[in-house]
Amino acid sequence: MGNGIIKNLIFLKDCVLETIYSNDEKCICCGEETYDGRYICSKCEALIKFCSYGFDIQKEEINFKCYSVSYYSGAIMNLILQLKYKSNFQAGQILSQYMVSLIKNKKIKCDYITYVPMTKERLKNRGYNQGAYLSKMISKSLDIPVINCLSKVKNTKDQIGLGKEERWRNIEGSFQFLKKYCIESKNILIVDDVITTGATAISCALELKKHGAEEITVLTAAKSRV
Repeated sequence: MGNGIIKNLIFLKDCVLETIYSNDEKCICCGEETYDGRYICSKCEALIKFCSYGFDIQKEEINFKCYSVSYYSGAIMNLILQLKYKSNFQAGQILSQYMVSLIKNKKIKCDYITYVPMTKERLKNRGYNQGAYLSKMISKSLDIPVINCLSKVKNTKDQIGLGKEERWRNIEGSFQFLKKYCIESKNILIVDDVITTGATAISCALELKKHGAEEITVLTAAKSRV
């Protein structure tokens, strides 16, 4: 009964916030009127290059299944940049809805959702982790718990502009499992915004695997070059 009351209160809070922070029914990508209460217009959505298949990344003789909503271009790139650098959480809501649809369509099963962590310094500067935000939105839709089970313990260069091998070297040893969580024999979904070579997400996956996770799936809003 208590959980039901809490969920109702959260729903009411979200309704109030949606009213306060309404986007006046304009597409957040192009600014055109939408008239249907959506944050993205049908014209922009039609230009999204959705990915209809998953792909595998192998590291240390382990295959990790990966899925991305779309290629990193057009409206999806616009939404990711708005979420990541302009604190536009409406963009994050759209991305998370696409990600939830993909989870349902591909019948991805997981016990927990987690995300690629940031260093404390980077998190302080940005104010939020976009992967954590997407994870919470997905969790809210699917009622799957989010666990903050990884920490980033090493400052790294920005991966943008680095080659494939440079990315793996740059990220090596960056992530550490938080032992207060028990993930033994659990299926974990790792959420991130973009996957390029997979170095970051797969490094997280390997750390989870070392601590007993059964099956690890990577889900991103977009993919580039993979």
